Amino acid sequence: MKFFQKIVCALCICGFFKNNSFALAGKNGPKIGDAPPPLILSETVQGPSTTEISWDKLKGKVVVLEFWNTACAPCIEAIPHLNDLVGQFSNRVVFISISDDNGDYLKNFLKQKPIKSWVVLDGLLNPTRTAFDVHGIPHTVIVDASGKIAAITHPATLEAKNLEEILAGKPSGLPSPRLPSPDDRNAVAVTNHVVAVTNPAPTKIGVSIKGPYPKPDRGPFGRRGWDWSKSFPDFEAGKASLEDVIPAFFDISPKLVFAKTKLPEGLYDISAIAPQKKMPELKQQFAKKLETNFGIEVQTKKQNVKVYVMTVCSTKAPGIKQVQRRGGGGQRPGGFYLNGTKMDDIVSFMELSLDKPIINETGLAGLWSVDVKWQMANSELNSDSNPDPDKVIKAVREQLGLELISTNRTLEVIEITKTKN
Repeated sequence: MKFFQKIVCALCICGFFKNNSFALAGKNGPKIGDAPPPLILSETVQGPSTTEISWDKLKGKVVVLEFWNTACAPCIEAIPHLNDLVGQFSNRVVFISISDDNGDYLKNFLKQKPIKSWVVLDGLLNPTRTAFDVHGIPHTVIVDASGKIAAITHPATLEAKNLEEILAGKPSGLPSPRLPSPDDRNAVAVTNHVVAVTNPAPTKIGVSIKGPYPKPDRGPFGRRGWDWSKSFPDFEAGKASLEDVIPAFFDISPKLVFAKTKLPEGLYDISAIAPQKKMPELKQQFAKKLETNFGIEVQTKKQNVKVYVMTVCSTKAPGIKQVQRRGGGGQRPGGFYLNGTKMDDIVSFMELSLDKPIINETGLAGLWSVDVKWQMANSELNSDSNPDPDKVIKAVREQLGLELISTNRTLEVIEITKTKN
């Protein structure tokens, strides 16, 4: 899907080979030997109804929980291995795959890539995944017949002999999980926020553009943003396209940037820094750098554009809550999930889905977690078509309590043209 490919902010444990596989255990989640948290699920995609999937109903059985989703490449790589285990233990072990995908998209996915386990959807705002304090997927939790957690592991590490040991009431033989570390080279997170680094204030304006680079096969890319923690203007982009960098630099919605010439392809490393109170001059030099390097001219102008105005229509919606900490998340087919971000960032994901600018008039401050899924039409499931705006608007209203009204506004926009010779 074109719109889905624009943003990726998911955290996956990369690599399915055993020498690269590990399990992460959050410090706030259950440990080996603990009783597991409740299974709070919203829908069964494959298997018994959610009312039949509880620890009371599963009492006396060994259960393998797999946290995953279709946007996670290592999760998909793990499917054949887990299917083999289901085939070997289907009469003695219950396998449950817990996803946060859009149900329509997941059903379509399973037609192409079958999974032998039960497949269920987590509740709104991922209560089950949160209760298990899952920091990266795929993530496997095994509960023994006594109802206690016997192992926390990565699916690549799980072997038939480990399940045999648990079925026999013995320790699994799997290594103990460890806490996530900032130094993990096997975990990849892509974000639009720049990590603060202590640097002395600059004495002059500097703009640097390096590239183009190809899209990397692995590792982070697409990072871009201002470091607002500093007292001076400081912008950084790492392996990002000009299509994404330009609106981020000028702090404007991508839907208010109108390119009347083709932008250069490839990814770029870009930095722009200036002394205090020199932001106007920095913007001028950045625009001049774009003209010199790429032959494109960036100008601001006023223009009447079609927009959505967003207001609050309900304070009791199930898919939104205020939180205290920043988190991850991202766009996914048929919706998006964000765990701890400002409302303006949430607006950018809505704009991506609706392909139109949104004016935020909610007055909502602070950090918010949101979880929204809309009904996907066949054209969206099977092609590059954008979502049906009416279905997105309905989902946002019912799940987030936010109303989107179409109107026209005169706004400042950016126009990109080819430099005149």
